[in-house]
Amino acid sequence: MLNLLAIEPGQVVRLKNGTTAEVIQNIGDGIWLNARFADGSEDLVFCEDIAGLAETEPS
Repeated sequence: MLNLLAIEPGQVVRLKNGTTAEVIQNIGDGIWLNARFADGSEDLVFCEDIAGLAETEPS
């Protein structure tokens, strides 16, 4: 189980849909992360959509 409270800006998360995103802000509620995707867009990512931490750059 991934502890969202421990995620820091700069880390990359892998989503269940196969994409990755760089965390730009941890909201601090254990549910949402603000993240930047490879296309430059930014969006909130919900905890249930996160598969885990990624070892690669956002794609």
